[in-house]
Amino acid sequence: MNGFNTVPTNIAMVELDLMVVYQKHIDLAHVRHLKNKLGPAPGPEEVFRTCLPFDQPQPPIQWSRARPDTFVFMSPSNDLRFLGAMRLQAGHITDYPPPGTLAGVVGLAVGFGSNFLNALYVEHRLILNNGSHRAFALRELGVTHAPCIVQLVSSREELDVVAPVKVRERPDYYLRHPRPALLKDYFNPKLRKIVPVHRRLRQVTVKFEVDEVYVPAV
Repeated sequence: MNGFNTVPTNIAMVELDLMVVYQKHIDLAHVRHLKNKLGPAPGPEEVFRTCLPFDQPQPPIQWSRARPDTFVFMSPSNDLRFLGAMRLQAGHITDYPPPGTLAGVVGLAVGFGSNFLNALYVEHRLILNNGSHRAFALRELGVTHAPCIVQLVSSREELDVVAPVKVRERPDYYLRHPRPALLKDYFNPKLRKIVPVHRRLRQVTVKFEVDEVYVPAV
């Protein structure tokens, strides 16, 4: 749970309608899939397992080496992402013969996040950070409150660390505007537009560069 160790974190029941949202697009086909799994009248256990899953199978993923310095990953899941670089030692690598004597290993990790319903509580506002489709599906089924992992953000500096890019780029809109976009706005016919789109896969491309030079010895 490294994604939730930066700021204090609680699990709380949140009112879905009043959560500030930054995601502009909702995939209604994915919403239908979620609603089919939940059933027409989900109980507290089904809602909890949907919002805070702990035993969900990993989404399908394919990846390949496109060039010597480039790897491409593809998945139907919107959650596919670059997870960052990791410092590894030789002992971390098993069942894979090294090409030489290892001094260190840099791992460029691609995968999936925790996939919990997650929000940021900052400056007295609750911003939906992850789980927009589940929140949409639950609200469309009549569920008004849901369990959520809430990260307690105490400053703009902390917000820059834990918030998504769109919120970091326009913090005053999400935190100071008298009427930011709320989850309930997704259901307002005057504020939304439903359009057909082609099915898409999410692609993450990872590239690396090696520079070998001589430098003066100290």
